[in-house]
Amino acid sequence: MGVDSVSSPLSERYRRLGEFLRLKRERILPEDVGLRSSGRRRARGLRREEVASIANVGVSWYTWLEQGRAAGASLEVLDAVAEALQLDADEHRYVLGLARGDGGARVIAPSPAHRYRYAELVETIATPAYVIDPCCRVIAANNLAKECFDVGVGISRLEQFFLNEAFADRFVNPDLIGRRLVEQFRAQSGRYPDDPIFDTLAHRFRVRSALFRKYWDQHVVGESYRGDVTFTHATRGPLTFEVLILTLDGDTQLRLCTYLPRHQDRMSSAGAARDAR
Repeated sequence: MGVDSVSSPLSERYRRLGEFLRLKRERILPEDVGLRSSGRRRARGLRREEVASIANVGVSWYTWLEQGRAAGASLEVLDAVAEALQLDADEHRYVLGLARGDGGARVIAPSPAHRYRYAELVETIATPAYVIDPCCRVIAANNLAKECFDVGVGISRLEQFFLNEAFADRFVNPDLIGRRLVEQFRAQSGRYPDDPIFDTLAHRFRVRSALFRKYWDQHVVGESYRGDVTFTHATRGPLTFEVLILTLDGDTQLRLCTYLPRHQDRMSSAGAARDAR
């Protein structure tokens, strides 16, 4: 079966790239890029010809990208299109990942020795902290994360949030939390564009969660959480945290998620930390 087959991993990621570019194009207003908007305009957002002109690339090249025919696209073309569509750094990286590939990289579970090191690391942190893999599965978690957020080793944060309505409802802003989780998951999928695990998980959550489906179909992309999280603790009530996410290993894309208490919640979180120990 040739690489252009609909079922091939290569054609699938080119299809995802084309869909992403189309959605971004349709969300840009002509006036956003200095073009005059005509009352007779029928298309949403920019036309393909307009994007090609702004990017200074051939209309055929841009059309092929949206049609899922990205083979041979140079970095120069991809960079120019990303700039024309006003992509941020995370979205630009996602486009390059889908268009250029990653040599067949797969999400690989860390060794027991590495898991032990990460478990030691999170236990040194005085606020809720845990380590997740690219699929949002917990690799290590400290006691405070377990006490505050019911986090445990082996738990999928995506499954916990999108398939457990009672858990999601404990967040003050579940719609925003859901969006941020999908943004991160899609961003990671761009780093492993040929690993089928992301499509498998996305299909599962998309079928069972309207919130996941809403943002997955919008192709939202973002590397890390932006904004505060307010979570209603079972005994301590609402706790507000600033989220900080750091990449631990550039090869495996393991991420350290830490929750820094906001102002009035610092004492409550300190007490929870002592109780958890």
